[in-house]
Amino acid sequence: MKKEQSPNKINHYYINNLFNIMDKTAVDNSNIIETNNDACQCKLYAIERGYWTDPYLKTLAGSTHNERRTPEISLGYYVRVHGLRYLIEKFIKLTNNDCQIINLGCGFDTTVFYLLDNVNLHFKHFIDIDFDEITEIKSSKIHRIPHLRNKFPMNNQSLKIPGGFHSSLYTILPVDLRNLTQLDNQLKILSNNNIIDYKKPTLFISECVLIYMSNEHSLNLLKYLSQTFSQCCLFLNFEQINMNDRFGQIMFENLKQRSCYLIGMDACQSVNTQYERYINGNFMSAYCITLNEYYKKYLNLNEKQRIEMIDGGLDEKELLEQLFEHYCFSWAYRDEINLGLDKIKFE
Repeated sequence: MKKEQSPNKINHYYINNLFNIMDKTAVDNSNIIETNNDACQCKLYAIERGYWTDPYLKTLAGSTHNERRTPEISLGYYVRVHGLRYLIEKFIKLTNNDCQIINLGCGFDTTVFYLLDNVNLHFKHFIDIDFDEITEIKSSKIHRIPHLRNKFPMNNQSLKIPGGFHSSLYTILPVDLRNLTQLDNQLKILSNNNIIDYKKPTLFISECVLIYMSNEHSLNLLKYLSQTFSQCCLFLNFEQINMNDRFGQIMFENLKQRSCYLIGMDACQSVNTQYERYINGNFMSAYCITLNEYYKKYLNLNEKQRIEMIDGGLDEKELLEQLFEHYCFSWAYRDEINLGLDKIKFE
């Protein structure tokens, strides 16, 4: 059971500061795109402080100065990255490296570089998808910067993707995920060129993407993916949860005052609403845990002690728990080939 927090104990000024950094979005695409910059700056600060290592993000994000962040922010991003990578690795190992990965709303995420640097993890193809404003920048940097470009084998048969990138292992596609016709057309190009296989085990990654879409758009996206990759697919999601309490309302109102709207919030009210969205999206089964549950049950104790001391310890454990109770990992699958996707879980 979730421990109820008393509203009068909430430090509203501090929470507003947290949400100014952790989440920004809007109906306007430019504000949705800006969430990528916010996330990158938070991650870069945490990386510089030693929470985890990432030799690629600074090059992609193009920032040399990172404003100081609170320990709660850095811990939140550490848990986000650490938890997602754990499940990604479990999926790859379960498929014996015979899988494809599609990163939805990727921003400047560096998961593909992380996997390529791990000699024990392989995949058939990795696809990053985002608005063309993002994909043009990411593709251009990979083309121009040798230590990025050299990660990806190129040949004369590489597709020319306007606003994107293609190599034998990695593709960047410019797509508005609310436009399923556009998404379908782009994926068909890859399928027709034998780059992806709709029947191959496929992992979809989504980080704080669905909540910024209308419930209709996100449900249609889930239905499209579960139908198109119906033989074997796993949808892995990180986003908000428990938005129906006082803390969630503060988050919502704080963003609304800056003309930012969590328009998909109805699916983020509880574990049950998360489940319902997946089942309505024609997935077979679903799981969901809050960051609190992950942090307390599954994160190694020594590692937890290490990261909590990086910035001198936590002044307010209660605030961290409140924050972590409002974010979650959720995942759902279709497994017609009985690969064993029910085994994908934290241990």
